Order: sequence, then C-alpha cells, then structure tokens
Amino acid sequence: MSTLVSAYKRKKGWRRAGLLIWLGLALASQASMVTITLRGGGTITAPLLKQDLHITAIDLGYDVLAIPASAIIAIREHTPEQPSEETRAFYNAGIPGTFTTTEAAAMFAPAVCVVRTPRGMGSGFFINRQGYLITNFHVIRGERQASVTRFVRENEVLQRIVHRNVRIVALDAFHDLAVLRIDEDDSHDGIVPVMLAPDDKNTLGETVFVIGNPLGLERSVTQGVVSQTARNFNGLLFLQTDAPVNPGNSGGPLFNSRGQVIGVINMQIPVMQGLNFAIPIRHVRFLLNHLDDFAFDETNPESGFLYPAPPRRMQPVNPETSP
Repeated sequence: MSTLVSAYKRKKGWRRAGLLIWLGLALASQASMVTITLRGGGTITAPLLKQDLHITAIDLGYDVLAIPASAIIAIREHTPEQPSEETRAFYNAGIPGTFTTTEAAAMFAPAVCVVRTPRGMGSGFFINRQGYLITNFHVIRGERQASVTRFVRENEVLQRIVHRNVRIVALDAFHDLAVLRIDEDDSHDGIVPVMLAPDDKNTLGETVFVIGNPLGLERSVTQGVVSQTARNFNGLLFLQTDAPVNPGNSGGPLFNSRGQVIGVINMQIPVMQGLNFAIPIRHVRFLLNHLDDFAFDETNPESGFLYPAPPRRMQPVNPETSP
C-alpha cells in the first residue's frame, strides 16, 4: 500500500511540476489581473498565469488554480493604467465561453423579463443584481407607470414575480433606450444579470438568438444569424438579423453564441420575413456609462411623457350675432 501511495504522490508531483513549467513559460507575458465569473455565480480575482481553449490558470499566491473552460462564464481583464468600461460601470461586460443555444438560453433566460404598461407590453433584461434593467424607449413612452415580471425557478416550479414599484431611471429617446429599476430592495434576490459584449466585433453570418415575449408568449427563444452589422436607417446604424421577432420582443436582448448581449431588439418589417433589427450594444454601454446625463426628469418635455394638447380658446361671443 505504501508503495502505491508513494507512486501516486510521485505521479501527482510530476503533474504539478509539469503544470508549473507550463505556466512559467507564460508568466512574462500573461501576468495581468483578471476577474473570473464562474457558472455558479461566484467570482475570483487573481493574476492570470495561462489561458487556452481548455483551461485557465490563476495564481492564488499560495497555490495555482486551474479552472476548466466549461466552468467559466466570463473573464474580465483589469488594466490599472486605464480602467476599462467594465470597472467604471455597474454592469457586466466580458468574454465568456462558447455555448450552444440550449445552454445559453438556460443560463440567461432568467435575466429576461416582461415590461408592461397600461398601453402595451415589451421585453427587458437585467444588467445587474440591484434591479436595473434595459428596455426600449418606445415600450414605456408616454407612460408614468410600468410593471416588471421576472421568472424564478424553484426546483421544478417556475414562479412569476410581478414588481409594480418600478422607477424610470434614464431615457435615450434618440437611440430608443430606457433604463428602469425595481424599487423593491427586498425583492432583488435571484436576479440574474446578462453579460454585455465589450465591443462591437460582430461578423456576418454569426449565430445569434433572441429571448423575449412576442405577443405575450413569455420566454420565447428564436435563433438566426447576423444578416448585416451596420444597416442605416435615418442616420442610425442597426444590427440586422433573421432571428424571428414579433411585437412584444421590443426591448429584449440579442445574444451571440458566447452568451453576450450584442444588441437590443427594437423593430421589424412586418410585411417581410427575416428583416429584424437591433440597437448595437455600444449605445447601451454609452448610456450606462453616462447615466447621470440621461437621467429621467418628469418636468422635461423631452422626457418621454406625452403631453395632451391645450384646450382650444373660446371665441368671444358677439351679442349682435348671437341668437
């Protein structure tokens, strides 16, 4: 038995030595600090030693931790000289692994919610665990009240949780975007945020999928490709996709195959098939990075509220012509 144990220890030691040699070859060029988001929701911040398609190795100080790629959702690099958008903002942006549509839908579907107003409904998606979410400006335009329905799975039961205390945080009417927040601090448990793409490096033919609530059919998933990366409408550029969308998808996320949100669905051409469009994610990141500048102001006539026309002036009565 002792011989077997000694052999096992030697074998384990050789493996560890091999791993350390493998890591040492890359230390000079791969010593940046990273934050790794794991599938279970936890995060680890440590110096990156080595990364390839199968494994990511980090330095814990007292040991080396090798994490398989299948256990990682995102890796965010820290650059001390110039903090990135991800470190300045309160949303997640990074480069997760590649998933199948089935895996990504299961992982990120809880981040997609239903946004209802007295006039209609649309979709939205959470950007952090504090209850902030993105939707389209036109989904809430002219409305003072909105409700948000999110979906929480407990064992085998899917619960619909309706939040009616929803605040309008910021509006970007020019790009058809709005930021809302659930103002119920005790009900933020279980919120799953999405991962925003850190850039706009989209390619023609890239696989994408949409999660939303078309015609009120909650949590519908459709798949397609990027048909065009820059389609010009009235001076604004949109992502074009053939992933099927319908009324009710507005404000929902457009995902790539890595589980990143690359756009926000906002329009379609109803009389045609496969002509659907999304707002590029750079406009969402810009809005979130300048939230104070787009802050909602109820007294501002450009805030998105619809103001009724003033009553017509009564014409003076002429006693000589009146009956």
